[in-house]
Amino acid sequence: MQKIKIFRLGPIKDCEADISNFMILTGPQASGKSTLAKSIFFFKNVKNILFEQIKRKHLMNGVSDVISMSCEKRMLREIRAIFLQTFGTTWCMDNEMKLQYFYGDEKWIKISLKPDPLRPNYIWIDMSPDIKRFLNNIENYKEREEWGLREQSLRNTIDSFFEDEMEIVYIPAGRSLITLFSDQLNYVYGSMDDMQKRNLDYCTQNYLERILRLKTVFTSSYTQMIMNQIQLTDKRMERAFLEEMVVLMQQILKGEYVNVRGEERLQVSGERYVKINFASSGQQEVVWILNVLFYYLLNQKKAYFIIEEPESHLFPDAQKKIAQFISAAKKGGNKVLVTTHSPYILGEMNNLLYANRISKSVDRAKLKKIIKENQWIEFEQFAAYYLEAGKASNCVDDEFQSIENEIIDGASDDINKEFSEMLSLEEE
Repeated sequence: MQKIKIFRLGPIKDCEADISNFMILTGPQASGKSTLAKSIFFFKNVKNILFEQIKRKHLMNGVSDVISMSCEKRMLREIRAIFLQTFGTTWCMDNEMKLQYFYGDEKWIKISLKPDPLRPNYIWIDMSPDIKRFLNNIENYKEREEWGLREQSLRNTIDSFFEDEMEIVYIPAGRSLITLFSDQLNYVYGSMDDMQKRNLDYCTQNYLERILRLKTVFTSSYTQMIMNQIQLTDKRMERAFLEEMVVLMQQILKGEYVNVRGEERLQVSGERYVKINFASSGQQEVVWILNVLFYYLLNQKKAYFIIEEPESHLFPDAQKKIAQFISAAKKGGNKVLVTTHSPYILGEMNNLLYANRISKSVDRAKLKKIIKENQWIEFEQFAAYYLEAGKASNCVDDEFQSIENEIIDGASDDINKEFSEMLSLEEE
């Protein structure tokens, strides 16, 4: 199992967490949920950094002085740059800051700040001997002429070494801004140079580029996309499951997203539609969570999804449904990490855990009518952490195989207590 350790980074003072197949991070604002989520994304993205470095070497061999550097040095250079783009300047960081990620027992990367008077707060990167050996071995990955034939083989080799075959997909909070400026987005981003793009938060840039690529895929209805994919692929398609997902998407969005000749619309009914930048804030926030997950499910591409605050601007019933949708997205071996403040998201996750727990002792056919089987969550694959005061604590009740109730109902208990005290006062 992969594992992460964080010490004195942002609001996190000391944190250690196992990376489970389905993770929930909750807690007050500014408690470190995003810091932990970004840290996991950062380390899981290292394999993609390595792939791009090898690719650049083969495509640009002899063109750039940087390419002549060893693979390890190029990796250290790029990891430093992306660390700064992900977490910001190190000048304001604690001198004792440390992050360490374990890909396996003998495979780890550690990042700290080096006490150097000439270069204060310099990012220092340590790698386990296994990783260093792998970088040296993969440095001479055949000649450039063979690249086109060996690209997938190289990616498979890297994935196998890092024990992770999944694409890493980060869906940050604040998504409505991208849909709000949908008409201008291509022009604004296309006119930015590399330096300006690096000034963007790395997770946001990664998300933005993904959305710009996917926009052109959604040129027809969700149902038509399923039909088209069935005709194009020789893989077995679970049409009924995909159609279930479409129904959930329609219920959450109150319509369907479609890109018509570059104009992004929310098709409400028949010929009626709303341009996406005039849709409600809830629709703008959730549309690309749904689209991204649907795209990966439709194309049977494996991914580790990190989704921040899926509940943003949604009515409680829609929050319940987005929790169901995200849980069902684990189909095909996908993995999920969710950060949330919402008691409705947490409460529905408990229902999905409970459905799986009782599935062997009740009438399964009746249970499936209450909650679809694809949405059930296996407790053995699940983890939940509560972040507060710089710490991350396990908030799973092992006996009941659920998220602890006091985590979900804490604010409600306080509100009810206040109301009871006022009732008592009135009675006096």
